Amino acid sequence: MSTFRIEHLIIGESRTIRQLRERVTKLAPSRVPVLIQGPTGAGKELVAEALHELSGRTGILVPVNVSAIAEPMFEDAFFGHVKGAFSDAVRDRSGSLAEAHRGTLLLDEIGSLARSAQPKLLRAIELGRYRPVGGSTDQYSDFRVVAAANEDLERLAEAGQFRFDLLQRLRASLIRVPPLDERREDIPFLVDAFRSRACAGAVAAPRFSDEAVKWLRERPWPGNVRELKNVVESVLAETHNDVIGPCEIESIAPRADRLTPPVSTVGVERRELLDVLDTHGWDIQLVAQSLGIHRVTVWRWMQRCGIRRPLAGTRSADRVEEASSTR
Repeated sequence: MSTFRIEHLIIGESRTIRQLRERVTKLAPSRVPVLIQGPTGAGKELVAEALHELSGRTGILVPVNVSAIAEPMFEDAFFGHVKGAFSDAVRDRSGSLAEAHRGTLLLDEIGSLARSAQPKLLRAIELGRYRPVGGSTDQYSDFRVVAAANEDLERLAEAGQFRFDLLQRLRASLIRVPPLDERREDIPFLVDAFRSRACAGAVAAPRFSDEAVKWLRERPWPGNVRELKNVVESVLAETHNDVIGPCEIESIAPRADRLTPPVSTVGVERRELLDVLDTHGWDIQLVAQSLGIHRVTVWRWMQRCGIRRPLAGTRSADRVEEASSTR
């Protein structure tokens, strides 16, 4: 019998988290697709893992970062190929759908899926069948699909960037994972869990003082649970005191009052995005980190708002606006 306990994976005692665990437990045994929505770092992958562990499926969880797959490689990555399909195909290769047989296929950052690949994925989900690159017959896979997104897919569909029929198929059931700022009462539980895991096997593990935990509860968390975990682990690795106070934390992870407030994942105003780009010198990676989103999302927002990079030697948002207005 499985010893999996969902409260060890989805940590917290807030009403929001208790309701989240109840919903995951209810949906887990079903075969229907599930769409998990929430900001970057909030724990969508953990929800997907819990859905799989409680599903009773005998296969494995196969996570696929959709944003990391170039459009021409979609079919090979998902469907695999047969020997001789192309010059480098020296042997048969299984794709993600075959690996997820009798298990769960996690499509992370599904909003990044190329428009041309979306009908192919929809067909595979609906029929459970696919054809490897270079193959002559369809293959069957009994997989349950779980998708994760930090964007509003309905807005992408309205903009013509995401198919409505695929969206409807993926969100047969919807789970929303809240940002950490909406569940600050869970921070003490999360800190304790991260501390226990980081110090497992240690003879004497340092503890966080009440003042330190209070400091962490009051700190903004644009990177959500992932950022909190990184901070706790960094402090434990670099501090050798028996008791960790606010000073020790701030020396390693300064309070982020000066950070740009995260832009809503539902949408973004043109002026707001220009301000953030200017603040970070148009470094897309830094912009993405400050907003707690993926860099692909930053590029997509720029495109949606009609924003182009400034000409060499210029960084002014005003000059970018002028360039954009003359398109």
